[in-house]
Amino acid sequence: MASNLLIAQSGGPTAVINASLAGLVSAAQDTGVFKRVLGLRHGILGALPGGDGCLDLTTLDAARLTALAATPSAALGSCRRKLNANDCAAVIECFRRHNVHAFAYVGGNDSMQTCLQLGQAARDIGYELSVIGVPKTIDNDLPETDHCPGYGSAARFWAITTQEAALDLAAMRGYDTVVVLECMGRNAGWLTAAAALGRPATGAAPHLLLVPEVPLVLDRVHASVEATISRHGSAVVVTAETVRTGAGDYLSAAAGEARRDAFGHPVVTGTADYLANRISAALGVKARTVKPGTLQRAASSLVSTVDRDEAWQVGAAAARLLAGGRTGLMVTLQAERDPAYRSWCDTVPLTRVAGLEKRLPASFVEVQPGGVCNVTAAFADYARPLLGGPLPDFAHL
Repeated sequence: MASNLLIAQSGGPTAVINASLAGLVSAAQDTGVFKRVLGLRHGILGALPGGDGCLDLTTLDAARLTALAATPSAALGSCRRKLNANDCAAVIECFRRHNVHAFAYVGGNDSMQTCLQLGQAARDIGYELSVIGVPKTIDNDLPETDHCPGYGSAARFWAITTQEAALDLAAMRGYDTVVVLECMGRNAGWLTAAAALGRPATGAAPHLLLVPEVPLVLDRVHASVEATISRHGSAVVVTAETVRTGAGDYLSAAAGEARRDAFGHPVVTGTADYLANRISAALGVKARTVKPGTLQRAASSLVSTVDRDEAWQVGAAAARLLAGGRTGLMVTLQAERDPAYRSWCDTVPLTRVAGLEKRLPASFVEVQPGGVCNVTAAFADYARPLLGGPLPDFAHL
């Protein structure tokens, strides 16, 4: 008897995560292998006792799937849940009740760990289950893939938003002198680096980039800000929320011990505020903060078309793998950029990505005194094709 495919979404949503969901449903319909295509509500929580259960996605038509692909956030709902042994048994039992023998989980590092756990739990009890991970993260920190769906759109957001903030600061520099913008990114500086992609000229804003990969010496950061103000009249600083000092402390630690999420990752807050206050006190200037928060992963007006298309493709690839009985894999994106950009889907064993992180390589950043960074031409060559077309050409008088 034909079995069902179950799809779930996990972790922080992105502007294109639903394109992967739409690609999964569309390709699953095309294969004709599955009796039904189900969507699990609020990630793996939906399969646990008291969870929200499933939606039937089997008959979604092309128009609805196209609209879904253009919708930000996670349409099925998301979660951050680390499974224990009892959870795994309960999830497998839920799969059994719904005749699910194929499972696709759209998520990041921790979601790939969940995929690995469920695959092993099913093998341990002899339950036939194919599990495929579908990459998703604005942090771009999944290893073994050239880049992650979700990153291109968030990178486009930061390239444009940084220029908009810089223009506002330049207009108001008689009142505001410094602006500190705070990026997500957990332990990797991919988004912070993307803020430099909209620079209209060498030396233009953003003037200082602070990434988690490079420890900071705050007095030297202050000196760099002061020198930038002397040269330009104002300074635009873009920082990752998880930057640290040379002692390994988060800058926001002054506000108290960071709490941790279900997977043990610190939930760091207050970095931009801390930096702005330090700069104001050290230099006697007014410093403003800009913290887009969830807008950087939900701004549908700034979606990269390349990102959306690739998100659909990794979902479709996952459906085809599951239809063929493949398991224990994550779909990856591979790419070449010379002479022109093109990408394609491949796979990697979950054991090589689950719970692991990919940081900015040293070749993508130039480190200046105090830990202030700039991006290299190699990073620009890597990231610009992911933005999905030209950036706005703002006029300067």
